[in-house]
Amino acid sequence: MDTKLKNYHKLTAMIVALIILLPSLAMMVIRPHYIRQKSQLNELSYAHSGLMYQLVNDCYVLYGEEIQSESSKTLNPYDIFFSSGSQTSESNKTDENTDEDFIVQDIEDKYNNWLSEFSHLRSYMEYDVLDGDAKNIIDTNRGSMNAKDSLYNTISGMRTQGILNEDSDYAFAAIIEYGEKGNVKSTAFLSHEKDTASQVLNEIAKQSPTDDYDDYYDFHKSFQKPQSRIYCFAMTKSALTSFQENDYSDYFLSNSDSNVGDLLVVFLGLTVFVSLAALLLPFVKPLQTGEEKVFHMPFELVITVGSIVAGAAESVLTDPYALNTQSIYNVLTSIGAPELLSTILQYLWGLLGWIFLFTLCYWVVGCLRTVFTMGLKRYIKERVLIYRIWPWLYKLCRNTYDGLLHINLKDESSRALLKIVLINFIILGLISLTWFFGIGALVVYSIALFFLLRKYLRKIQDQYQLLLEATNELAKGNLNGTIPEDLGVFEPFRNEISKIQMGFSKAVDEEVKSTKMKTDLITNVSHDLKTPLTAIITYVDLLKQEDLPEEERKRYIQILDQKANRLKILIEDLFEISKATSKTVTLNIMDIDIVSLLRQVKLELQDKIDATDLVFRWQLPEEKVILPLDSQRTYRVFENLLVNITKYAMPGTRVYVNMENTENHVKIIMKNISATELNFNPNEITERFVRGDSSRNTEGSGLGLAIAKSFTELQGGRLEVLTDADLFTVEITFLK
Repeated sequence: MDTKLKNYHKLTAMIVALIILLPSLAMMVIRPHYIRQKSQLNELSYAHSGLMYQLVNDCYVLYGEEIQSESSKTLNPYDIFFSSGSQTSESNKTDENTDEDFIVQDIEDKYNNWLSEFSHLRSYMEYDVLDGDAKNIIDTNRGSMNAKDSLYNTISGMRTQGILNEDSDYAFAAIIEYGEKGNVKSTAFLSHEKDTASQVLNEIAKQSPTDDYDDYYDFHKSFQKPQSRIYCFAMTKSALTSFQENDYSDYFLSNSDSNVGDLLVVFLGLTVFVSLAALLLPFVKPLQTGEEKVFHMPFELVITVGSIVAGAAESVLTDPYALNTQSIYNVLTSIGAPELLSTILQYLWGLLGWIFLFTLCYWVVGCLRTVFTMGLKRYIKERVLIYRIWPWLYKLCRNTYDGLLHINLKDESSRALLKIVLINFIILGLISLTWFFGIGALVVYSIALFFLLRKYLRKIQDQYQLLLEATNELAKGNLNGTIPEDLGVFEPFRNEISKIQMGFSKAVDEEVKSTKMKTDLITNVSHDLKTPLTAIITYVDLLKQEDLPEEERKRYIQILDQKANRLKILIEDLFEISKATSKTVTLNIMDIDIVSLLRQVKLELQDKIDATDLVFRWQLPEEKVILPLDSQRTYRVFENLLVNITKYAMPGTRVYVNMENTENHVKIIMKNISATELNFNPNEITERFVRGDSSRNTEGSGLGLAIAKSFTELQGGRLEVLTDADLFTVEITFLK
């Protein structure tokens, strides 16, 4: 039985060895020959190379040279590519949002780069430039102006086939044709194999090198591409070989390294084979494999090794130059070893590398296979290290965090400090293990630290108590309390408590003011509504008398009309100020001449002004002052202010109405001498139902200034009332 078991073990080892050896041999042989073959073919990926962009840029260079040669003066690249075909008028050239100088410099830098890159290709490449009728304009490399021998005709003959003939001397050829307006009519790129290069070239040619200017610089001019031109480019096989020896060739041509991706597909296929073997062999019971201790490794180690294997394989397979220096071969041949022996040893070295990779792959899959045999829950509990360590780490971190977060500054402070010191002891103990005398010094340090921290904590408790007393006083309503002693670590709270005291005081003052204003508002509204209403009721009763003379009746009706109109105006004003305060007024903003509007208000109120013996001095600008305002509301502002002046200005005095027009704002200033003493607060006069006439004997609603201020602020302006002795001044400011 033991002999049979040993034979099965040997068979298992042989099978596993073959499973790993065969893919390793395959990769050892395939990879070097595949890379060598691709290198010998020197296959180029034109469609994904910088050559596509370079050919389009070459068209711009040749177009620029042509325009420059035809011009009688020196042109910079900006003049060449933006002198015509612009979609924007010349006035936009100085647009505030366009950094013209930067764009001019950027275009010049682009053109210089295109010219520099073309200079590296010019001597290797043949090119022709033709007009829209396919007639040669220049023929630098062909040496003949005969249209039959032109490069255009040569390429056109092969264009219908889509590829170059096998016996053609050219490695590649390209045509880019522009229409009358600079639009791309057609493009073609020909090589010895069919690919997507023509389509890629067409997409690049349709792009503009200044597409991003519109978004970044608000620049809307169109880049002027060549008009009615056909550009032909071609490079012979011999010229391409010479060009590839040039240091600049890698910039324009890219080797088709993507083909090396085929190796990755082969490797993945072999890896799947090894992985399936690692998964399925344990199901063959006589082999008795899959449960060896080597497959009982922690999950974290398996994943780490698997990631390293995947990364190493990807770097080797996608980079044809990785591990391709034949270092062993070079060393052995340099010391005189035969080439055959050196080659065999080099291949064996590569074989060992692939065996190592596939062995690790087999091991990783074998370890992960136990997820299915053990079950996910059991596997996590037994094989995942983080799962085992995490509860202990979480508990330690949580307890430490809670202990530090919930230190009681009043009670059990010594116990809390003891916990902190123990944690500190553990950390320093681990560090001091590297020092022979560290343990003794650590004990002394910890004891001293405990007493020092306990003393400091007691001081913090006393300071904390002072802070609590101050906050308690504040809670009781004592807004003038102070903290005479130093608060130590809590000193920053002193400023915060002062801010709270100031905030509470301000809030109390505002509340008192608000309460007083509400009371005054109710009183004033009642008075102003009651006065005309009482008169209306009185005269209605008088009209009820049957023997009332006709003249008296007419006089009473006239008085009723006046009182009703006053009541109507008062209610309308009340609605206006209510809407303005609640921000529900719909403004009709348009550009208006504020000078003309003020003159119109003056004309409308001329009768009232003439009825007084006030002398108005108007100082308004002669020119128009245009502002975006609501003409109706602004008219109301001026009307209310001027009506106020006619009511409350001292008779026989002068009234000044000035307008200042500056670069940033327009200010309207109205000054008059008050007929009564100005004993009110200028900040409160613009509140609702507040009058300078506190006895409220004059006509009016008390809403004039409030409406004026609200309408001004709704339009983004500012209205200020200033007093100096008996001088009453109103300033209205609108920003431009």
